[in-house]
Amino acid sequence: MQRTVFISSTYEDLKKHRRKVWDILEKYNVNVRGMEKFGARKETSLETSLAEVGVSDIYVGIIALRLGSINKETGKSITQLEYERAYNLNKEILIYLIDEKEGVVHPEFIDWGDKHEKLDAFKAILRERHTIDTFIDENDLGEKLRRRFDELLSKKEFEKKEKFDEYQNSKNIIQKFCLLPGAYSGREIKLKVKFIDEPFPASKGICGNFNLEYGKTIGSEIKIVAPPIYEKFAEHIFISHKFAEDFLKVKNEPEVEIYVKLSFSENTIKNVRAYFVPKTYVSIPLYSEFLIGTGKIIPTKSIPAEGTIALILTNIIKKDKNEG
Repeated sequence: MQRTVFISSTYEDLKKHRRKVWDILEKYNVNVRGMEKFGARKETSLETSLAEVGVSDIYVGIIALRLGSINKETGKSITQLEYERAYNLNKEILIYLIDEKEGVVHPEFIDWGDKHEKLDAFKAILRERHTIDTFIDENDLGEKLRRRFDELLSKKEFEKKEKFDEYQNSKNIIQKFCLLPGAYSGREIKLKVKFIDEPFPASKGICGNFNLEYGKTIGSEIKIVAPPIYEKFAEHIFISHKFAEDFLKVKNEPEVEIYVKLSFSENTIKNVRAYFVPKTYVSIPLYSEFLIGTGKIIPTKSIPAEGTIALILTNIIKKDKNEG
């Protein structure tokens, strides 16, 4: 049965994002509803948009930093009223909020004052009711929605033959990230990894630089299995308390598929591990077995890193029961 998807968002600030979503949905057997079908958003179009939500199966809410048009009777934005209609009708709801640290937003598309407070209150409701996802730009949003649509929708016959290679896509993003980490920070990629040794509490330096909660974040050393990467660009992954229980269940498995957010800080963080009790250790210099007893240390050269790369866990892909 063909399903119907309603795209809800403000318009001027999210034109590119909406176009990306429409382009992706063209690959599936769906009807698409949104203001592109019934005109730009005006208060008089509220009745039309709410009716469209009513006949849709899936509501996709995309919210950035603009509240948008406000309905005078309720004092709520049109986007919020569309959401409430979908929520009250028990529609399938997908919510995507702009990453307020990494997201790309032009200053003219940011609401302040009373509108900003209303938008924050709306976002708080969404976070309380749903497992929300974030995006930094239209490409990041498109990749995340494509994965969800693959779960929820059936593809058109000719599209089924074209299998999207997520690992190759991840490798391409990693290569660009290593060249332009500031530009690609916040992008989400798929990896297959092996967790090494025991997890540890993440340091204040890691938490402070990557907007993680100190005392509620753990780290783990990893080996990246796929995609094949010849240069070791990241050695650790950091896991918020939200994913801690799931991580602890799979950390001893030979290989685990996960999604991570690429993150970059211009600060060089020397210690990734926190110690909540004092530790004392002795540092012994490395000697060549040929030089033992001579007191000569093998000379080494190293190039210090400028900045720090971190992988932040965003999801663990659960194995199909049939896979064993």
